Amino acid sequence: MAKRMTTSTSSNIVRGDIWDQKTLKHLLQRKPKILYKGKSRYQNIVLLEAKDIRLYLDKQLQFSSLDERFYHEALVHPAMTMSPSRRHVLILGGGDGFAVREVLKYRDVKTVDLIELDPKMIKIAKSKPVSVLNNRSLFDKRVKVHQKDARLVFSKTPKPNSKAYNVIILDFPDPYDKVLSKLYTKEFFKSIAKSLAPGGIIVIQSNSTEDMPRVYWSIYHTLKSVGLFTKSYNVYVPSFGDWGFQIASFKKFVPGRKKVSVANETLPKNLSALFKLPKDLLRDKNAALPNSLKNLRLFKYFQLDQKEAL
Repeated sequence: MAKRMTTSTSSNIVRGDIWDQKTLKHLLQRKPKILYKGKSRYQNIVLLEAKDIRLYLDKQLQFSSLDERFYHEALVHPAMTMSPSRRHVLILGGGDGFAVREVLKYRDVKTVDLIELDPKMIKIAKSKPVSVLNNRSLFDKRVKVHQKDARLVFSKTPKPNSKAYNVIILDFPDPYDKVLSKLYTKEFFKSIAKSLAPGGIIVIQSNSTEDMPRVYWSIYHTLKSVGLFTKSYNVYVPSFGDWGFQIASFKKFVPGRKKVSVANETLPKNLSALFKLPKDLLRDKNAALPNSLKNLRLFKYFQLDQKEAL
């Protein structure tokens, strides 16, 4: 789960915004129960227990057990509901296992491939207390975990016998630098879309609609530049404010026509309510352009939005 604004120093990566940093500092001063603290090859990790379970990566809050369902139910269920089939699902990112938990609620799901870069995140997701929160989703026989870099996996042309996915869920970190911006390019989306089954759906977390409107709309325009019919929606996550998503398919679809058929705690009965965006957000729709390897605009939009939001 990727979150809000980030800051950085010359010696250490700090992805959390100023409020994440202050909250973490305050919590640590109160000496909470530290469930895990360490450094992987990719990031600094702190998992702690206060009144909730919280995960910080590079001082950036990733989830709170009190309200993570607002985010993960919104990320997963619209796509799963709108897809004509749910047999094969691909999740990029999402190493905490929460998106997998939601996907596995559908009995017609046959396989779930999870591609996660950091093996330590997989270890944490398979251990208590996170494994309790994600319903031990990564132990399900339908789930196969691939500890790989998604960019390397999809940099090659799919083989003729490659699996076609009915739903592809992208839960990537915020594009705060050039490297992460490459996960949101026209070229990368095009390579992923080649693995879509006919009528399949792609959904991608698209940052804060409050703080990052240019980032949000750049991701929208990038998906459209690949030839995908794209719809935008957002939800309110108490820990993070309004949060945006883009959902897309090569086949035209009407968002919200069907009801979610599995148990959930946070979604409206009529999914179409998610797609009614605020007027002030719609005004920014043409303020951003697609992101590509030839012109990595997204991290620049991120920096600009961040500067204006602070």
